[in-house]
Amino acid sequence: MAKNLTQKIITAHLVSGELVPDQEIALKIDHTLLQDATGTMAMLEFEALGIDRVKVDLAAQYVDHNLLQTDFKNADDHKFLRTACAHYGVHYSEPGNGISHIVHMERFGRPGLTMLGADSHTPGAAGVSMLAIGAGGMDVALAMAGHPYHLPCPKVLGVKLINSLPDWVSAKDVILEMLRRYDVKGCVGKVVEYYGPGVASLSATDRMTIGNMGTELGATSTVFPSDERTRQWLSAQGRENDWQKLQADSGCVYDEYDEIDLSTVEPLIACPTSPGNIKRIKDVAGTKVDQVIVGSSVNGSYRDLMVAARIIKEQHVAHDLSFHVNPGSRQVLENVANQGAVMPLLLAGTRIHQSGCLGCIGMGQAPGTDQVSLRTFPRNFPGRSGTKGDQVYLCSPETAAASALKGVISDPRKLAAEMAYPRIAEPEQYIVDTSSIIFPNLKHSKTEIFHGPNIKPFPKLDSLPKTLHAKVALVVEVNMQHWLRVSLE
Repeated sequence: MAKNLTQKIITAHLVSGELVPDQEIALKIDHTLLQDATGTMAMLEFEALGIDRVKVDLAAQYVDHNLLQTDFKNADDHKFLRTACAHYGVHYSEPGNGISHIVHMERFGRPGLTMLGADSHTPGAAGVSMLAIGAGGMDVALAMAGHPYHLPCPKVLGVKLINSLPDWVSAKDVILEMLRRYDVKGCVGKVVEYYGPGVASLSATDRMTIGNMGTELGATSTVFPSDERTRQWLSAQGRENDWQKLQADSGCVYDEYDEIDLSTVEPLIACPTSPGNIKRIKDVAGTKVDQVIVGSSVNGSYRDLMVAARIIKEQHVAHDLSFHVNPGSRQVLENVANQGAVMPLLLAGTRIHQSGCLGCIGMGQAPGTDQVSLRTFPRNFPGRSGTKGDQVYLCSPETAAASALKGVISDPRKLAAEMAYPRIAEPEQYIVDTSSIIFPNLKHSKTEIFHGPNIKPFPKLDSLPKTLHAKVALVVEVNMQHWLRVSLE
């Protein structure tokens, strides 16, 4: 029977259950991903399991969220994570090395694998054709211990892409178009699988952008085929041997269908205070902007920073706004610098920050009172920026750079009268930097795990009894199913 790509990956990793939507299945997990904000608790949970070494093929811990170290707690957390990684055999990416999703795709992501990450934007690994799912820390800790991941079998929404994007429109506008159609809950319980001739026009990092923000659709994950564009990107990263061709079978079916003609996509923007509040740029053009930020786990790639640098080259951003760049990884910044694009950013008035999540999670970069902040980030929920009553808009790097120059929200297509659209070619060979990743080594397995005063091991609890007695407190009928809310006696 012909299978779509999602079904093929699930089948190859199926431990129990059947491919029947909403029925429970269990999947073997190949990679696990932790970041420091959720990873500290997840590592404590793994530690409590009493296992000597991780039992997943590859486990990685990234320090990309709590980077400011405004007191001893962050530094202590980082030392706990570093020593625990050495002890248990987990890859450790040091503070400043980059955002988990981008670094994992650069160094470890491989087509056809599964990944469970304690971060909701883990599906960004769709850029290299992984089936990657965001989950809770306990689920990831159990996967690190070799246990399968249990979930309801997702439906598969097949989105056919045709043609290619016009100038001044990019992958961010594609996912914003999906959010315009489905809002933030329209893909709950689904994997969004993109296919069709238009896929070939999207680079690996374009696909990462779309996969990352597929989370904002409520989707379980996002999947792209592994094709020549995937091979080219992995080859440029020095990892062509990790590539394999993957695509849906001819004649396969999807649970639901949609189609996007990429040539008709126009610049879009998510208005406050939801990624699903989508409008056309021309409908909000002219709105005064006080802050513009390019970068984060989405739109922090080489291509995204380069397009912003080329747009503002030999110009200065508006003097009544602040323009920030948050590189997705140190390697991204090294390659941008190698192309001579850092100095134009600095001369334009850009504030270049360390590679990390930063303002995306409210870790600095908070806008002022009643100020408008235009960001290439994945989310703009109320107060997430760190400012009460914030006015955060989400857009593409093209729209962000154009608006930074003009001082107001601007349609980047209007720059066509001033300059040619800077289409960015991926390097044939990236400068590869693994210097800030500590790789597992058995000789480090005796490393003593550091527990600072803010790191408390899990309490030892009595085992649960063989039987529990409970009474029904409330019976509610929802969608013809009965859900029981119980209180333990």
